[in-house]
Amino acid sequence: MPILREFNMLHFGIFDIRTDIFVLITSIILLSVQVLLCYKAKNKTVRLIPVYLFSILTVLFMILAFLNDDWDRFGCLVLASFTAILVVICSIGWIIYLLTNRKK
Repeated sequence: MPILREFNMLHFGIFDIRTDIFVLITSIILLSVQVLLCYKAKNKTVRLIPVYLFSILTVLFMILAFLNDDWDRFGCLVLASFTAILVVICSIGWIIYLLTNRKK
């Protein structure tokens, strides 16, 4: 049980941020950036840059998880799940864009 309690805290320099708060704040920022990018960018590939970036990072962290042992594997799996959550957030941004930008 102490491992889970320690996992709930990320340490960034002098800041101690709870992991769930960090994921929530990052998700809100990414969602707003993705929706803004969908509305302002004319090129579809530019709109997909966050999806490409986080998808590549997810696959990279999964590969690293299979190549490492013990705690390194656990850390890579945590990072892979975090970037997978960000891919889902980007897809929610795309859904918002498609629902509000439908041509009647």
